[in-house]
Amino acid sequence: MAHPNFLLNSSTLVIGGSSGIGFAVASAALANGSKVHITSVTSEKLSTKVTQLQSLYPKAHVKGSVADLGSPETLEANLQAVLDAAVNEAGGPLDHIVYTSGDGAIGGVTLAEVTAQRALQPFTVRYLGPLLVGKLVAANPGKYLKAAHTSSITLTSGVLAHRPRPGNSPVIGVAGAVEVLTKALAVDLAPIRVNVVIPGLVNTELVQRLTGGNADVLNMFKGASLTKELGTPEGSAEAYLFCMRSALATGQGFHIENGSLLV
Repeated sequence: MAHPNFLLNSSTLVIGGSSGIGFAVASAALANGSKVHITSVTSEKLSTKVTQLQSLYPKAHVKGSVADLGSPETLEANLQAVLDAAVNEAGGPLDHIVYTSGDGAIGGVTLAEVTAQRALQPFTVRYLGPLLVGKLVAANPGKYLKAAHTSSITLTSGVLAHRPRPGNSPVIGVAGAVEVLTKALAVDLAPIRVNVVIPGLVNTELVQRLTGGNADVLNMFKGASLTKELGTPEGSAEAYLFCMRSALATGQGFHIENGSLLV
């Protein structure tokens, strides 16, 4: 018997699917026969990225929603609107939800300067967002996500939670919080599976912006790994696809950091 394509004819929502790892996950899901719905903060970027995916996969089904996830006051309503739109497009409950959204708030303030407000800022998009996705799935059984072991939610953390660098204290707590949340959601939402991918440095648009594309800085990160390479969005997407495909994986964190924790 031929090996099955577990994503064929499935439906996937990628929250944060208009850039970086999220866009790569959307592309990989489409390549494997899944219907895909992505989100972006602006209508212009959403339109550009949906058009790009449609050109890559002319016969595939890809749509999207604009979603600003930066305000605690509107976060739940905006996520519900996204879920409603994705389910509408899919014609029924989804098979997979992938959450890669971030706000870029991963630096810029020292420990000596941090305030409570600044420390809490990353939690809105990166922690409250996944938590409220879980709430909406739990509060609406079978509406947004099929209640089966073949269904999944995959979240995103970061390797700095396991090996902080100097200056990470003001913002790193959110990464650890997401990993703990993953285990709790796996228990609360069972049989739906919940996992988290923990990337190292991935050469995304955000990393290019933060480093200014400085080759010396990027080479430093290459050198601080076993593979002597930078992560790519496409390579990272494979870990998310594993979490979606494998009905055996739940409550787990999957490290994809080029062996940087062993250097």
